[in-house]
Amino acid sequence: MKDEKDNLIPDEDEEYERSMAELSRKRQQALEEAERRAEEEARNREKEERRERERQLAADRLELMKLRSGVIEESETIHEEHEEKREMSFGEKLSNFWYHYKVRVIFGVFLVAVVTFILVDEITRVRPDISVMMIANNGLAYREAELEEFFEKYAEDKNGDGKVKVSVMILPMDPDSSDTVQVTNRNKLMAQLQEGDDIMMITDSNTEETYLYMLNHDLDKDFPGNKYIDKDGLSLNFKFLAEELKFENMPYDIHLSLRTPTETLGDSKEEMQKNYDEAFVMFKKITDDLTARAEELNDPGLTTEPMKRPDSNEQSK
Repeated sequence: MKDEKDNLIPDEDEEYERSMAELSRKRQQALEEAERRAEEEARNREKEERRERERQLAADRLELMKLRSGVIEESETIHEEHEEKREMSFGEKLSNFWYHYKVRVIFGVFLVAVVTFILVDEITRVRPDISVMMIANNGLAYREAELEEFFEKYAEDKNGDGKVKVSVMILPMDPDSSDTVQVTNRNKLMAQLQEGDDIMMITDSNTEETYLYMLNHDLDKDFPGNKYIDKDGLSLNFKFLAEELKFENMPYDIHLSLRTPTETLGDSKEEMQKNYDEAFVMFKKITDDLTARAEELNDPGLTTEPMKRPDSNEQSK
């Protein structure tokens, strides 16, 4: 009995717990009611603001219609708003400029670089005073520098740039070949022959008739009694010349020839005749000098035979 009495909760405690529970419930109800009223007020304010916006939009539309129709000249409610511009710093301006114009800037820089290169090349480039077409196909093509140095000893400063420059165009012709190099050389030569600027040609016994018929075969009349002048021009059959050109196995059939003046696609016959006369001056200097040196040295000439071309019978086999 004593244990049962100890486990019983006094009436005062039960009443206290009930009152605390009731108070908690009322507080919860009050809190929920406050939240409900706040949400309702927020919805009401939102509805009111929406209605106010709609009323303002309707009024603005009406005002705009009046402006457009000319009923009124100025609106008291519609005003154009301008965003205040902020002054940008130098770095911001530079960054903004690069963002909008970088493609144009890059292209402009590239264009300026190209133009500058062309101008510098045009100003600094040494233009040849005369050009010689080397179409012999016997190994002389590998002596371009030596040939140019040789010819420059007899050339003059025709273009007035203060320098003597001779350009030797290396275009060896091989009639028995049709490879890419030969096709390129042939095209370059044919294009060059359409102009009347270049008169001197270096040929040999394997040079095609197509090109030989363009040459002056009457040079012996200008150099009577000179044994080194024949129908193909000035024979370069000199041992001392082979040594000068560093071409030990230079064959004895090489000639320095002159094109006959004629009308071309690029020049008239009169213009080519003028170029011929200028080239002939240089040709005569070379002829006279080589002839005199050969006689002075009692030059024995060359012994290397010309390159042999396969004849038609051998090719058919």
